[in-house]
Amino acid sequence: MENCTKMAEQNKLRVRFRHLTDYQRMVICNGCGPKGLFIKPPDFMFRASCDHHDFNYFIGCNRLHRKKADLQFYAEMLKDAGDDPWYKFWARCYYRAVRIGGWFCFHWASRQRDLYDVIKYVIDKENL
Repeated sequence: MENCTKMAEQNKLRVRFRHLTDYQRMVICNGCGPKGLFIKPPDFMFRASCDHHDFNYFIGCNRLHRKKADLQFYAEMLKDAGDDPWYKFWARCYYRAVRIGGWFCFHWASRQRDLYDVIKYVIDKENL
């Protein structure tokens, strides 16, 4: 019974991208490319997909979560690209880029961040 209570409590604190306020999204997400990169890759039509990917990397955890985030990112970009071969090409390039170099932006941890972590992160960023 204790495990069920603990799981219910964890699910209550679980945060989803759609739960973020506009301000929280602004602090956590930055479109395509890592924050602080000198030259930003163009967002094209992928801004929403890139923001969602930023959020999934922020939540983090382990290599399986990272792979799932990258595959979801690729699927969302392909949906955004529609039938346009040019945008499909860029979707493949962006996917390969995050698979190769995204490991340093991912939040590696023993658990995924929850609602409390999001609130604390945003407050900490405000106080810088």
